[in-house]
Parts: sequence; structure tokens; C-alpha cells
Amino acid sequence: MSVTYDIAVIGSGAAGIAAAVAAARTGRATLLLDKNPAPGGIGGFSGLTTLCGLYDDEGNPLNEGFAHEFAGAVTEAAPFKMGRVWVLPYRPEKFRAAAQAFISATPKLATAWNSPLADVLTENSRLISLNGFKVGAVIDCSGSAEVARAAGAECLATDESTQAPAVVFPLHHVTRELLTPAAAAQVLLPLARAGFPPVNFHTSLEPGSLTVKFTGSPAQVPALLDFLRAHVPGFENCRSPVAQFSATPRAGRMIIGEHVLTGAEVLTARTFPDAVARCAWPVEQWSAAGQTHLRYLPAGANYEIPARSLRAATIKNLFMAGKTISADADAIASARVMGCCLATGAAAGKLAANYLDSASPA
Repeated sequence: MSVTYDIAVIGSGAAGIAAAVAAARTGRATLLLDKNPAPGGIGGFSGLTTLCGLYDDEGNPLNEGFAHEFAGAVTEAAPFKMGRVWVLPYRPEKFRAAAQAFISATPKLATAWNSPLADVLTENSRLISLNGFKVGAVIDCSGSAEVARAAGAECLATDESTQAPAVVFPLHHVTRELLTPAAAAQVLLPLARAGFPPVNFHTSLEPGSLTVKFTGSPAQVPALLDFLRAHVPGFENCRSPVAQFSATPRAGRMIIGEHVLTGAEVLTARTFPDAVARCAWPVEQWSAAGQTHLRYLPAGANYEIPARSLRAATIKNLFMAGKTISADADAIASARVMGCCLATGAAAGKLAANYLDSASPA
């Protein structure tokens, strides 16, 4: 006999963790399903060490609820201003531990690890089962709209002209300070002259460590590290604990919902009567050549994300959060950051439960 869950959540990154916990907290039997062996997603396993999108341009939290709760669970140091935006430094292992702790402490929440999405069945424009589990509602937090693709729902997509991936990894045993643009330039210029694609260095909570964002290919990383050790003072003994380098996608595929959030709405700080989340992160685009294009909101402003952008347009019981929300390529370049993913994930969990609570969910 097939097991039935009220709500299934696909993907256990920031959005999926938030969606699953929020859904289960409503009392609905919830399944969190992921192809990976443990929760954390990009926030826990990519090498990232800054949680972006939590704050306005004064450093004040934008979203209460689970986003604020999760940030508190990973906090070890105060947020700091990076250029014109505020970010929260964290350790990836603490991100993973917090994800597992929230899941373990939430009644009504079951998990299925090492479970790639398969056997997606629809009937009368509704999802009825996936991976052999009967479901009442589904939240796609896969980051690449895996449920929507399997169910034939229409999607939008980004490409490498605006959302090129990066190779993100920690680098230990660095004795050189890179806290100012001038100090960083003394390292970046030799790399550029040697022909390497652009590199960004970010501070880490680990002493003597940096987080590296490399716009080249994973195969180029060993040569990059060899060059740093041989030619840049302070990097003579640098090492990365990563055994196999891989590219981390910034964004991928967005499900078309009842409203498509646009870049113009982001940049003009649009508000909505059915708003469920807020964000103030700039429209952050990266070309395949490593060039960054940032467009900021007006000073002191933030935009809202409507519930309609978390509900699929053609499948009645499909919801989405994180990088799969209904948004165009410009809007997702802002809304894809983890602070916003936590907020839309929690909102999607509640929306799915409300859908099931409605008088005529079908």
C-alpha cells in the first residue's frame, strides 16, 4: 500500500528546509525528499560562507519567522557590510547541523535521502504521486524546477550570460590579509596577468582561511592553487580540503506562476497586497567571462514577493520556493539569495497547508 503525505517538499537547501519545517509545523504530514544523502544544499555543501539577503541596507532583518530563526541558529558573528549590502558569516558545518536539528525536532516531518525525483504522476492538473508516495500538495525547492519539468509545467530559465556558475571552495593556511580592495588587488592582478579567469576572495570565520569564488572551470582550480603557492606571498602553504571541485549554479529554472515577478518590480521596490516575503538584494548578474553587473534598489527600499509567485499557474497543487519561484531572469538574480530562499520557503510551506485546508482543494 502506498504511503500518503499531505505535503512533499523536493530539495533540502535553504528553501526546502524552510518549506518542510513550516509545512510540518501546521500539523500536516510532510515528506522532505532529496537526491543527496543529507540536508544543506548549496548553503551547506558548496563552500559558501556568507548568508545573503537577510537584511535591508541598514542591516535590519527583512523577514521574521523561520528566516530569522534559522539565521539565529547559524550565527557565530555579527553581520557585516560587504560593499553596499549586509551579509551574515557562517560556517558550512553549522549550516548543515542547524538544518538537521530543525528537521529532527519537527514532528510530522519525514525524510527520504538519496532519492532522486522519479515517477511523477498527475491527474486533472494536480500532482497525485511522486516516487511512489501519494501527495496532497508539492513544493518544488529543487533549484531547477525538477517537479515542474516532470509534470510538464511551463518554466522560464536563466543562462550563462547573466547567471554563470562559479567554483566555490575554502582555502586554508593563508597568511595574507585581503580586507581592503587595495590588498585584494595585489593578489588579483597577478592572477589576471597570468591569464586566469576572475577570482573573488571572501573572509571566513576560520582563522587563516578564505572562501574562493572562481569563475573558471573546475579543471583550472589546481593550476590556480599552484600559481598562488608559487607566486603570491602569503599563499605559499595554501590548501583546500575539497577533493573534487565542481561548479555551483547561481540560478537555473523558474516555474511560471500566477504572477511572474519582474526585474522592474524588484528595482522599483514593488509592493503587493498578497506579499509573503521581502528582499533588498540587488539584481546580481554574472557573465560567463566573470563580469559582474549589479543594479541596486533605491536607498532604504525593499521589494515584496507575492503569494501568486509561489503558486504554479497550471498545476493546482504545485508550489515553489527559492530559486524556482515565478520570476524573470532579472528578478531571480536578486531573489535567489539564501535569506530570501528561507523566507519564500517558509511562505510556501504555509501556502501549501492553506491550500489543503481550503473547502475545495481540488
